[in-house]
Amino acid sequence: MSTAPSTTIVGAGVVGLACAAHLQRRGHAVTLVDPEPPGSQCSSGNAGMLSRASCVPVGLPGTAHKVPGWLLDPAGPLVIRPSYLPAIAPWLWRFWRSTSLPRVQQIASALHVLLDPTVVKWRVLADWAGVPDLVRQEGYAIAYRSAQAFAGDELGRRLRRERGVRIDVLEGRAVREFDPALSPAITHLAVLPEQGHVANPLRLSQALAARLEAGGARFVRARVRGFDVVDGRVRRVLTDADPVETAAVVVAAGARSKPLAAGLGANVPLETERGYHVMLGRPTVLPRIPVCDGGAKWFTTPMEDGLRVAGTVELAGLDAAPDWRRADHMLEGIRRLLPGLAFDTVERWMGHRPSLPDSLPVIGRAPRASNAFFAFGHGHMGLSGGAPTGEIIAALVAGERPHVDPAPYDAARFA
Repeated sequence: MSTAPSTTIVGAGVVGLACAAHLQRRGHAVTLVDPEPPGSQCSSGNAGMLSRASCVPVGLPGTAHKVPGWLLDPAGPLVIRPSYLPAIAPWLWRFWRSTSLPRVQQIASALHVLLDPTVVKWRVLADWAGVPDLVRQEGYAIAYRSAQAFAGDELGRRLRRERGVRIDVLEGRAVREFDPALSPAITHLAVLPEQGHVANPLRLSQALAARLEAGGARFVRARVRGFDVVDGRVRRVLTDADPVETAAVVVAAGARSKPLAAGLGANVPLETERGYHVMLGRPTVLPRIPVCDGGAKWFTTPMEDGLRVAGTVELAGLDAAPDWRRADHMLEGIRRLLPGLAFDTVERWMGHRPSLPDSLPVIGRAPRASNAFFAFGHGHMGLSGGAPTGEIIAALVAGERPHVDPAPYDAARFA
């Protein structure tokens, strides 16, 4: 075990694991505190994408005009439970304020800098964890059922192309030549060949945890309740079990990071986007590469244990019961996208994405303690942002300049 001072990571999801991995590779002893097994929550249920192209924020100019239509469509990409509207209203106002074109350009540039190296940086960690086979770079595609739907995403394509993302557009017969499994109703297919994916997100997290433990990392199954801050430094992490003595702290607790950040001096408007997936066992048809439905905004990804369909956004807080109709709508949609599809089993899942109204994560130093750091709020891009974020955090903990300027992700932007 390393003799370097211990750093405590609050959260053993994929972002926390990536932070711990980079720290341990630098010689730091690490302790991860989480009430759940490593990678078992939102990190296990995502679409598996390593998207260098995810520089497009959720909120774009004109998004507010689309929201009423989405809310009236039970299969649409966004649902807000009426009972949750009063609680979510301040977040929605901040979201709307982030949709002007100048602000969108700033956000897109900050996202691009963070996410562009995701495949390269995940390959390093996957190799280190002994699972290089899990990281694949085969590209993904976005499918549209009309010229109007394709034109509606033009701003997103422009934001990507302005930042060097390659997009090849196929139409008509060329779509079926590229992938005969896709429905004849697909009129346009935007292919992004530089993108990657992970064939089993849970196995990646488990491999990272095993490699960390083999290197001396300690895993504590407890929920963090707060911090003992003395003279501007966190001395102990307070849990519902024993306190953890620490030399530094990284808050990477996903959707549960907000009260922890508040205890370290940051008032962050963190919300949970409830995402769903269906996992189809023994599918008879697989898409050639992962495919996003350009209208409904969900992804279907071939994985080691079947075909996963994941996505949609439901704003209903941390405590509401799942609405499995959201998963069932995706199941209906995948049958339309891949008309020859049959399968043996269906598993439904719901998880909590930690999301901020400007689509940027919070990465950087905490205001109240010089040895506390934030790494949360990645929204739809927790897997894509995990490895780059971990490298930034490891540099900050070591007092070095990171490979990415963390200023755009600082919690102070919400002050």
